Amino acid sequence: MSQHYFETSHKGFPITVILGWDRPMQHFFLLIRKPAELEDDTIEVLDENFLYSNLYEADPFGHDLDYYRAVLRRFRISVPESMFNQVQIDAVMNAGNRFVKHTADGAYSVLGS
Repeated sequence: MSQHYFETSHKGFPITVILGWDRPMQHFFLLIRKPAELEDDTIEVLDENFLYSNLYEADPFGHDLDYYRAVLRRFRISVPESMFNQVQIDAVMNAGNRFVKHTADGAYSVLGS
C-alpha cells in the first residue's frame, strides 16, 4: 500500500493526514492521526489515535479521491494537491510499499518504496 503523509494542525493540535492506495484491496484510504488530547464531537467513532479513518465509514472501501477531499473539507483540513496527484498515480500504477512525505508548498520526498 502507498502512504502519503502531510503534517499540519487542527484546532491548534498537530495532526498527520495519511492518504493512500491499498494495492491488495484495490481502494483508496484516508486516516487523520491526532494526539489523544484532541477530541472532536463531529466524529461518530471515538478513537484516541484517529480523528478520522475510512474504516469508520459504513462502506469503508468504495470511495474515490473526491470523497476524501470532501471529508477533509468537512474537517477544514487543507492538504497539498500533490498528495491527491501522487495517490492517483499510485492507483494507476498499482503501487505498493511507497511512503511519501508532502510539504505545504506541494513538494514531496519519497521516504521508501
